[in-house]
Amino acid sequence: MRKIKIGLALGSGAARGWSHIGVINALKKVGIEIDIVAGCSIGSLVGAAYACDRLSALEDWVTSFSYWDVLRLMDLSWQRGGLLRGERVFNQYREIMPETEIENCSRRFAAVATNLSTGRELWFTEGDLHLAIRASCSIPGLMAPVAHNGYWLVDGAVVNPIPISLTRALGADIVIAVDLQHDAHLMQQDLLSFNVSEENSENGDSLPWHARLKERLGSITTRRAVTAPTATEIMTTSIQVLEKPP
Repeated sequence: MRKIKIGLALGSGAARGWSHIGVINALKKVGIEIDIVAGCSIGSLVGAAYACDRLSALEDWVTSFSYWDVLRLMDLSWQRGGLLRGERVFNQYREIMPETEIENCSRRFAAVATNLSTGRELWFTEGDLHLAIRASCSIPGLMAPVAHNGYWLVDGAVVNPIPISLTRALGADIVIAVDLQHDAHLMQQDLLSFNVSEENSENGDSLPWHARLKERLGSITTRRAVTAPTATEIMTTSIQVLEKPP
């Protein structure tokens, strides 16, 4: 008889996302073994640590934070499309999490980001683990976007704040979803979604807005360096994606 796979979908939630650590520890205490982990934004950061058996190290790091430690991690800059470059915090995170590929995690793991050009979610199911986490955590306007394969990527919460569909697609029979925002996202159509194709998440038609942004993003074939969109462009585009009907 086939073993039932249990998946954990860790949602976005900024600083509240550290509570994901407590959720995982509580699941351990009651003997629930997680086979698959999918994360969005801070959920991807915590989820990756859990999937790679580094959750205790992450917890020690987070609980050691002082007010001044948090301030020192803030590398302010509006020149790269966000208030923060994000390099300091992720350099610190690399000291806890080794450089590795997603497929090398002890548990099946994936992270979700948002493709600003298409307005669709992008699933990281393989490849550079830190790239996936960094893209998934790029809160529009706050943290600089991530360039990947000719596109600019931002926080997955713009389109899929609780990656239930991704967890299902990875093979989970049962999904434990952690919503740090509110109950609106946990609609029946999401909870009952099965067999979602990864292809459908990324290969749809591009949205026909923001010619200026597309011009800046699409000039890969030109000789000039690709310039990151401004924070205003990122925030405006993200809002339009949020307002687009499903």
